[in-house]
Amino acid sequence: MINPEQQTRIQRRLIECIQMADRYFNQTFVAPQLLFNQRGNIAGTAHLQKNIIKLNATLLKDNFEEFMQTVLPHEVAHIVAFQRFNRVKPHGIEWQSIMHNVFNLPPRVRHKMDTTKTQGKMFDYQCKCGTVKLTVRRHNKVVNKQQIYCCRKCQQQLIQITQ
Repeated sequence: MINPEQQTRIQRRLIECIQMADRYFNQTFVAPQLLFNQRGNIAGTAHLQKNIIKLNATLLKDNFEEFMQTVLPHEVAHIVAFQRFNRVKPHGIEWQSIMHNVFNLPPRVRHKMDTTKTQGKMFDYQCKCGTVKLTVRRHNKVVNKQQIYCCRKCQQQLIQITQ
């Protein structure tokens, strides 16, 4: 888990990001609640209507500076875009503009952090390209006949490799 000093620093960075947006847009934004319960390989998520940002404590602990510099501003940009423009595309031009103009950061959508500590059990599936791994959640959807997944490259349906 992250320590109290890290929590304090990330909370201060959140307020700093909100204040940057306040100055840029000349309006007051409502700072979101910060939670450290994001799961899986995702670094963070912004829950717009609830005004909450969830951060992955496992990834945060191992990548603290990256969270401070990029992940938190990324999620704050979602909150600001929603409060300023209402419904917009998640990584659309409004969000990109906030990343670039308010936070002076490139509008990157995905992180490149090592997620081996956050990865759960994976299941092997096969297509023309080779083996593809699916998460427990996706595997269960296939087993329960709720979803069919296809390879992103060859578009062939993924079939479970039985062991």
